[in-house]
Amino acid sequence: MPFRGAAWLYAAENREAPLIRFAATCLALSFATAAAAQSPGLDAAARNYPPFVLGANVRATDGSPPYARACPPAGSRVEQVGGPAFQYLGASLANPELCRIRIGSDTVEAWQAIWLTAWPGADTARPLLKQVIEGRTGTVVGLDVRMMPGSQWHDLMRNEGIEDINLLGKTYHAVKISHYREGFDGNTYRSVSTVWKDIPTGMILYGTYNHIAGRPELDGTLTPTAIVSAR
Repeated sequence: MPFRGAAWLYAAENREAPLIRFAATCLALSFATAAAAQSPGLDAAARNYPPFVLGANVRATDGSPPYARACPPAGSRVEQVGGPAFQYLGASLANPELCRIRIGSDTVEAWQAIWLTAWPGADTARPLLKQVIEGRTGTVVGLDVRMMPGSQWHDLMRNEGIEDINLLGKTYHAVKISHYREGFDGNTYRSVSTVWKDIPTGMILYGTYNHIAGRPELDGTLTPTAIVSAR
């Protein structure tokens, strides 16, 4: 995952592995809330989470609205270099936070357009994503994800503020969410992925990936070539 960092990171992973591996890029969870229900290893992983510094064009948020829209409007899309386009099909009739997305030739569902329902831990991640997206800057959430032997991780996400990010000649107002993934039980993988979720539309606009240790080692970023909003 990771999220090669959220759905976009997983789209990059999908070029090398099954779609299910591409699932959880942008997961954002409130560690203080989730830790009690998860393993003690989450606490240690949280201490290893690389610190962040507010960058240029970024401001801290106190958790007040406006919040990023959960699901982009149907007809919106983000095309990217070296990977499949994200075509947003609108919210599921079952829940307004469950987004339908066509990624390449596959149609998937993802909470907050970030955590695929096919990825382990989706039910736990659902409320945590909302917490981190709507929380104060610095809010961290976490859970353990176990897919199969050798593929288990402590997953933590952090609200890193609101950024005015310039893409393709336009300035977007986006919440910045990082995702720290640390393997355990013999899995040495570590990485940090970051995504920018547009506040007015909910689209995932941009993403970066920083490999730290272990395998797989993913490449590249989400570099958009076209951003189309249907709102």
